[in-house]
Amino acid sequence: MTQITDIIANQHKLLDSLKLTITAEKDALIAQDADQLLRLANEKAQLLNEIKLGDTELAAHPELGRLTQEPQLIAQIDDAKQALAECKQLNEQNSALIEHSMASVNRFSQALQASRNANSLTYDGKGKTSTISTLGNNLKA
Repeated sequence: MTQITDIIANQHKLLDSLKLTITAEKDALIAQDADQLLRLANEKAQLLNEIKLGDTELAAHPELGRLTQEPQLIAQIDDAKQALAECKQLNEQNSALIEHSMASVNRFSQALQASRNANSLTYDGKGKTSTISTLGNNLKA
C-alpha cells in the first residue's frame, strides 16, 4: 500500500498542475483560442478525476487517523485545502469570463442577424432575435 505521505504529496502535485491549467485556461479565454480551450478542458477534467481518485485512496487508507493527529500531516492537508480553494476561486473567475464571452458572442450574433436582413427580423419565444428568410415571399397582389 502507498504511504499516506506519498498520497498527500501527489495530491499537492496534482493541485499545482490544476492551478496552472486553470491559469492557462484564463489566458486561452482572453485570447479566444478555442482549440487551446478544448485541450485545457480535457486536461482539467483528467486532473480533477486524478484528484478525486487520490481523495478516495486517502479516505480508505489504514493510517487515515494520522491526518488528524500528526502536526506535519495536518499542515500538509491544510496546504492542500488552501490550494484547492485557490483553484476554485480561479475557476469561478474563468466561469464569469466564459459567461461574459458568451453574452458578447450572443449580442454579436444578434447584430449580424439584424444587419443581414432587417426586414425579416423577429423574436422567438425566448426573446432572442431571429430572422425568417421566407417572410413576405408568398405575397400576391
